[in-house]
Amino acid sequence: MTSRKKEMLRRKRRMRNAICFSVIALILVIIIVATKVTLSKTSGKSDVSDNKAGTEAVGTEIENTETESTEASSENKDSEAESTESATESTSETENTETETASTDDATSETASENSTGSSESLPAQTFGSWDISSLSSENVPYGFNRSDTDSTGRPTGIQYYINKYSQYKVDFISDRTDNVVYLTMDEGFANEQTSQVLDILKEKNVKVTFFCTTDFVTNCPDLLTRMINEGHRIGSHSKTHRQMPTLDLATQEEEIMDVVNFMKNNYDYDVRLFRFPEGQFSEQSLALVENLGLKSVFWSFAYGDYSSTQPDVAESLNLTLSCVHPGAIYLLHANSSTNLSLLSDFIDGVRAKGYEFGGVYPVD
Repeated sequence: MTSRKKEMLRRKRRMRNAICFSVIALILVIIIVATKVTLSKTSGKSDVSDNKAGTEAVGTEIENTETESTEASSENKDSEAESTESATESTSETENTETETASTDDATSETASENSTGSSESLPAQTFGSWDISSLSSENVPYGFNRSDTDSTGRPTGIQYYINKYSQYKVDFISDRTDNVVYLTMDEGFANEQTSQVLDILKEKNVKVTFFCTTDFVTNCPDLLTRMINEGHRIGSHSKTHRQMPTLDLATQEEEIMDVVNFMKNNYDYDVRLFRFPEGQFSEQSLALVENLGLKSVFWSFAYGDYSSTQPDVAESLNLTLSCVHPGAIYLLHANSSTNLSLLSDFIDGVRAKGYEFGGVYPVD
């Protein structure tokens, strides 16, 4: 047999095999389809028969189901009621917790606010002078006046000299209040034995004062300083080492003035805006420097020898302090004076008995 005939036979066998496979596949498909149709018809008849035969049973089951559902509903309602009560209690507890948290946050916020300003009031924007200091006199100007020379309201007339000569600078020698309001200020130098008791009296009498502090005080008395701030008093700078400003060069003066300011800002986030010259010794140049640094100088319209190592008589000192009360008075008392500690409570009562009231911390503007 030739190779050509062999090839033709192989092709015929492949064609017969392909046709057989196709026929078999077709038969299988027909069988599968027919089986599905038959099953579908049988299932449908069974469903109809079951539905007709079980109508009454289904109705009974529905009634039973409704009864069970009612009971379940009742149980669910009880469960829901318990859940509701539980949720209500949970919500109430949550709300109470949130309220307590909010109250704590508010209290913390208020405390922070008071700590940053020394009182609950908002400080005005800080302003800085622009004086040409080099052109101003550096001559020492001692501050003082005769307490017995007063006008009809009791205000010392000698202060007017300083007001007239230096009013262009940011400085107060007396408050411009003309009503019956006075300000109490206290200097804190190095000793502080009486300060805690002084604060007790001020708290009892509800009087807010301004404490002018040296660096020695603010660095070595953190508990007293924190108490001053928290109880609504104001902190001012009284210089770094309590030296007379006109005797120092400008760079040293700036360091003396700003050391307390910088310490309070860096350690307490507290803005110091007031400065008091040690011993009241100043110059026109020094006044301008304080203003250029963004501070206001505060002097006084009443002071006496309470700083002496030999403390003055309490009764005489009380009579003196009360006899000199006047509108807009700026009282300067030293917190480390045992005489002042003894007379402070009676002094406050006496000022009020005269129809005056304390104006609170000294204004920074």
